Amino acid sequence: MRLRLPNVLVLGALLLTASGWWVDAQGQAKISRVGILTIEPPGDGHKKAYGAFYRTLVAQGWVEGRDVEFTYARTDGESSRFAEAASELVALKVDVIFADSAPAVRAAFAATRTIPIVASDFTTDPVAEGYAESYRRPGKNVTGVFLDAPEFSAKWLELLKSIVPGLSRAVVLWDPSPGDAHLRALQLAARSFGVQLQVVEVRTPQEIDRAASEFRGRPEALIVLPSPMTWRESARLAKLAITQRLPSTSFARPFAATGGLVAYGPNGDSVDERCGVLMAKILGGARPAELPIERPTKVELVVNLKAAKALNLTIPESILARADRVIR
Repeated sequence: MRLRLPNVLVLGALLLTASGWWVDAQGQAKISRVGILTIEPPGDGHKKAYGAFYRTLVAQGWVEGRDVEFTYARTDGESSRFAEAASELVALKVDVIFADSAPAVRAAFAATRTIPIVASDFTTDPVAEGYAESYRRPGKNVTGVFLDAPEFSAKWLELLKSIVPGLSRAVVLWDPSPGDAHLRALQLAARSFGVQLQVVEVRTPQEIDRAASEFRGRPEALIVLPSPMTWRESARLAKLAITQRLPSTSFARPFAATGGLVAYGPNGDSVDERCGVLMAKILGGARPAELPIERPTKVELVVNLKAAKALNLTIPESILARADRVIR
């Protein structure tokens, strides 16, 4: 039985629309627009930092310039710019937004309840925050990879306590922009470990340079809590730890790679890869309301033995045996 021509045309249009590709009235292929809301500036640095995300989109058939184009929100490296930047992306009518970090997701969700958002957030419970009705079926315009796991904060302290058994005083560098979930969890863990904490707020890179002048007494360790700014300034924070001769830990792999003692947290590449998969599904016509929210599946421990040697510390074999990467 043959289909009539009008039915063929309708079916073809539906298939093209479902695939995220179609032809406009002038006969030109329409390219999907993805808004990028991160603290990293556009350019080669951004492509390197989020390499797994972009490679995954290509692997899923979404080639820049042919199928998709990226619009980068300008944040000037400041979390305080996320709200304005998210509104700019909405005004530009992008098709999807990729929001990386808790403040970026918060700003994107405040700016739009209709444009799909693919989120990467290591701080927030998306259901408690109102981004989703459930992990299995979000029901709104947000999906992505979330890690509401403040127990990481206790793990950072546990690692330092294992390396510095007599640890009793530690300084905590905290950027408030993602919220205080990790800080509250760390303070709770510190009481059980018998460690006194001094919290120093650092909202900008410039405040990192002045942070040491606020340290009280003689702190015996340094803990860097996660935020977009502290991730981006990992090398600067590692240098601070080296200069102050403090055993240190952070969630960011680059922190240990550039001189910090220990890093423990989600594997960023695997998270970016999953975000790329979810983005490709949405570009292909899937609704974020029906795409289950995921959690990171890979956690990595990085130990810098060069830093340990400089601090005259011995890393326990139990930690080295668990390490995913050891810098010698």
